[in-house]
Amino acid sequence: MKKQSINLRQSFAIAFFILTSYCSTVTAQQIIAVKTKSNALVLQVTPGKEVNTIYLGEKLANDSDYSKIQSQFRQGTDYSGIYNAAYTASGSKNLLEPAITVTHADGNTSLDLLYVSHKTNTVSTGVSQTEITLKDPVYPVEVHLFIQAYYDTDVIEQWTTIQHNEKGSITLNKYASANLYLKGYKNFFLNQYHGDWAKEMQPEESKLTHGIRVLDTKLGSRTNLFQPSVFMVSLDKPATEDEGKVLFAGLEWSGNFRTDLELDPLNNLRVISGIN
Repeated sequence: MKKQSINLRQSFAIAFFILTSYCSTVTAQQIIAVKTKSNALVLQVTPGKEVNTIYLGEKLANDSDYSKIQSQFRQGTDYSGIYNAAYTASGSKNLLEPAITVTHADGNTSLDLLYVSHKTNTVSTGVSQTEITLKDPVYPVEVHLFIQAYYDTDVIEQWTTIQHNEKGSITLNKYASANLYLKGYKNFFLNQYHGDWAKEMQPEESKLTHGIRVLDTKLGSRTNLFQPSVFMVSLDKPATEDEGKVLFAGLEWSGNFRTDLELDPLNNLRVISGIN
């Protein structure tokens, strides 16, 4: 058996002026709280071992309060239970755009990613790295989610490592570096950029509506010439020059990339970004 791995160090760096991480711990409620100086990204392990994003926003005083947030929303029913998956797989009960799609050695295209473990290490002063291991219950396929947090600057990076130990080759049809979930905002406004030689980074702003907005390139080189991999999402209302809540993100990858921004049936925003 040959073990194959792909290290997707296409880091999805996020400057969230209302976001991000420093340490992660599991409580009795299976909470993984990732925090920076001002903000928090909080994941929860369900009784079925699914890892979901339950909070992304300004840091609360007590970690125990994050598990109570879900009950404060009245947005309808998530029939799948995984609209807010920390890393969305396809082929089983997922109804939305996946972060990963595989074809196994036997031709099966289903994948479930369940919690195995997580750990947090200090990389340097003010920088921590959280690793969450997910595994399919049937096929020997693992996904390792990495979240590297810069405490003082409220910036995080996300990337994934995908491994398998099947008897034959598997095909990765899609594999993203990051899968975010923004909940509890009335509206989302996308600031994207386009350009040409000597006039790069021309801004355009639009309101995100239901469906999937795709920012991508298949150019293969000089991707920033026409479609930069950076973007900004304003929360609730368009941001001005000096006021507003925004998520600013960029994919640290110089080749073909794809970012999917999907407003789900509950009016929450899913952001999936990685290699194209």
